[in-house]
Amino acid sequence: MRLLTWLPCTTALLLGACDTKNPNGMPDQPAAQSAVRARPATAPKPDSAAGRTENAVLPADTSVAGAWLLLEGALRGHDARVLNQLIDPEFGLWILEQPGAVPTVTRVADVRAFRRAASGQSFFSLDKQLMTGAKLQVAKQLPDADCNLQTKQNAGFAHAGCFSGPATAFRRLDFWPQATVTGGTAAQGQAAQGRTVRTVLQTRTGFRFHFSKSAGAGGRWKLIFIDLREPCSA
Repeated sequence: MRLLTWLPCTTALLLGACDTKNPNGMPDQPAAQSAVRARPATAPKPDSAAGRTENAVLPADTSVAGAWLLLEGALRGHDARVLNQLIDPEFGLWILEQPGAVPTVTRVADVRAFRRAASGQSFFSLDKQLMTGAKLQVAKQLPDADCNLQTKQNAGFAHAGCFSGPATAFRRLDFWPQATVTGGTAAQGQAAQGRTVRTVLQTRTGFRFHFSKSAGAGGRWKLIFIDLREPCSA
């Protein structure tokens, strides 16, 4: 009787030992498969903090306000590194001036190399002509200058301030037949002009800063054209 009682226990122990010592055998496969199913099949979430940091450097938004703040701050701080980051790498930055009877257009790849046509001053001389404390205001259409309204603090606009609006009027301008072009060709400049989307106007000088936006939902605003002509200058 003791032998008969001992045999079932011994058999059970041996079977259990076989299951444990055979990890690649058939008995273990269902358990392994269920363990795999238990793991969540989810992709890692993007780092939202990293995205916010990147956007703070070169903003991607529906307006041009972030890029304008970068441009204004870089001009006041004489920061060529930030300004060069704002330049469109494909089209460059084009600067339109009129020191005399003939307009001049200069293609710029590095703002440190640019000198203004009339005065020979650097790009950063613009900081002295920027409006102080002017908040960027969004306009459906940018105002035209009226020279009867011109004062020392206003280039001829009915409303004073810093305005952002569509670049539609600038895209239609054809100053190329009379212009002297430096650093590129008129065809390249016209291609850059056609890329402009938004314009920032400062009424104190009438200077206009034109921005493009790279393709896609995460497109970045780029400074592509600056019109330094004063609307009521002789």
